[in-house]
Amino acid sequence: MDRRNFLKVSGMSLAGLSVSEIFTRAASTKHNQKNGSSYSVVLLGDTHFDAHPDTYYHDGYSDPDPVREANHRKEFDNYANMWDSNGPSILKRAACLVDDDTRFVLQLGDIIQGDTGSYEAHTRMLTDAFGKIKSAFGPMTFATVVGNHDIRGLNDDVCRKAYLDFMLPKLSKELGKEITSPNFSIQVGEDAYIFIDFNFPDDDQIFRLLKDTEGARYTFVVMHGPLFPYDSPKYYNWYLHGRKSTDPAAWAAIREAFAKRNAIVLCGHTHCTEFADWYGDGGHITQMTFNSVWKGKAQSVYEPGATKPEEYGNIAKEGLKKSGKNPQKAEDHFKLIRPGLKGYTIARAAGSYKMNVTPDGVTVDFYAGDDARRSTRFILR
Repeated sequence: MDRRNFLKVSGMSLAGLSVSEIFTRAASTKHNQKNGSSYSVVLLGDTHFDAHPDTYYHDGYSDPDPVREANHRKEFDNYANMWDSNGPSILKRAACLVDDDTRFVLQLGDIIQGDTGSYEAHTRMLTDAFGKIKSAFGPMTFATVVGNHDIRGLNDDVCRKAYLDFMLPKLSKELGKEITSPNFSIQVGEDAYIFIDFNFPDDDQIFRLLKDTEGARYTFVVMHGPLFPYDSPKYYNWYLHGRKSTDPAAWAAIREAFAKRNAIVLCGHTHCTEFADWYGDGGHITQMTFNSVWKGKAQSVYEPGATKPEEYGNIAKEGLKKSGKNPQKAEDHFKLIRPGLKGYTIARAAGSYKMNVTPDGVTVDFYAGDDARRSTRFILR
């Protein structure tokens, strides 16, 4: 099959129809959940590309908080070391997952470490990271979504501009349509992939993209951070419309809209391999979190730290207890989701993933580290 015909993007028309009309017509005829095409997508989580010496990308960078500055400097060294060994190994393993039915490769944000001191350095880091990952997959279409590190630096506004100036033209070329915003959608067969800027959520655009893609067989929401709270004592409130953009009403409205579409949320950010299957708001949301930050041997083995819905939130609460803080602060977030969970697992494992999309369902095969054998399979639908 000709790879050029694999990817159909939502900006293209069919006999003059609008995107919404294409999806609606597909849904009203033969393209329901039990019909249509089968294909695969190869996925990578956070990659945090970096390299030695730190002056190459980070010259001129500083942070007003000396503790945070020191932590970031450690990260530069850790991720540069990772890209001297494990990073290329994950890319090589992931490339082996590509086969004749693979439509594209998807990376879930934080493609770079960021923390640069200038527009030029940030662009250079993006150029090198994109080139390295793209070259591992040859002519295969490659897409990514904006993460928090992708726009982080001495001046975040400058780094965000560098990211958008670099990445939007790249995505336009890869996807065959003009991408003018970090919020956009593509169509793959009968399915919709909605990309969302997690850092600056624009609810109007999110609802518009949902409207434009009505009638899709499966709706995949692609964003760097999670929709559901992350089980962490430090970051339990860092989810869509949490933390800096705290807005419980906005989060509930987005969650309900995703549920009504029975959305499958694909995200990164947490450096975990996590699966949450949730029913509520009159629908069904499955959230899968991907991780390709492989720092040590322990992450090359899939060993879940929790395997039951009732365990969701325990890591955060226990961590807060140990540090002498009130665990109820975290519980107030998790209790909103826990009752609707029908399946839940979380593991620190890192690696590469292959998502199999068929008329009968959606599964994700996970390969920890660079293991040739599948570590586990997640059933998303």
